[in-house]
Amino acid sequence: MVHCTYTVPDKAASGDDFYGASICDQVYVDYFWDTYGFAGNKEYWDDGFGWDDCCNTDQPLARTFNGCYALTYSAQDYLNDDYAGACLNWARRYVREHIGDLRSKCGDGDAIAASVGGGVVELYLGCFYTKNAPGRAETLLHESRHIGGKPHDAKFPKGSTFGEGKSGADSSWGYEGAWMYGALYLWWYYAQGARTTSAIRELARQRANVVIDGAFATHPGYSV
Repeated sequence: MVHCTYTVPDKAASGDDFYGASICDQVYVDYFWDTYGFAGNKEYWDDGFGWDDCCNTDQPLARTFNGCYALTYSAQDYLNDDYAGACLNWARRYVREHIGDLRSKCGDGDAIAASVGGGVVELYLGCFYTKNAPGRAETLLHESRHIGGKPHDAKFPKGSTFGEGKSGADSSWGYEGAWMYGALYLWWYYAQGARTTSAIRELARQRANVVIDGAFATHPGYSV
């Protein structure tokens, strides 16, 4: 494993201190490891990525576990993950049904994540250190939607913070692509998220609006 160089941002501001207080319970470690595609991938999560120190929220594994916690337990009735319900409930199910192999890599310093075929998702430094805890849950759902058969089909609109004119946007909200799934999760997290704080819910609202305003060729016409 190549060793990455990174700077750890304010963990209180990102929600990592809050979620980090819960993820050390062995029942959560075992559940995340077996459910979300970590199992069998020790080589991608050791050598400084956190395999031998999974409570250390300076390192990628614990920060990913924080995203998994937000994904799994933020619905008040989280055991109900029926697709007929709210995205906050079924997002966890969608991810576990689509990601079979979750790997950490350095990336280029800016990259967030990529689905690379066969249910494999790579997470990069951008996911661990530029995204907050609910944002990492958003990333897992986003990449799962690609695995579910929805590639990006448009270019980013004028003024987009994701890179005006570059490929990687979704054409519309109605396309029901990866950006829509991620924004929808964040919207519900902000509106009804449980086992979180008002400050972390506000982070989700802000991120949802960044996605809504910049990731669709045709603006959905609303904000969170």
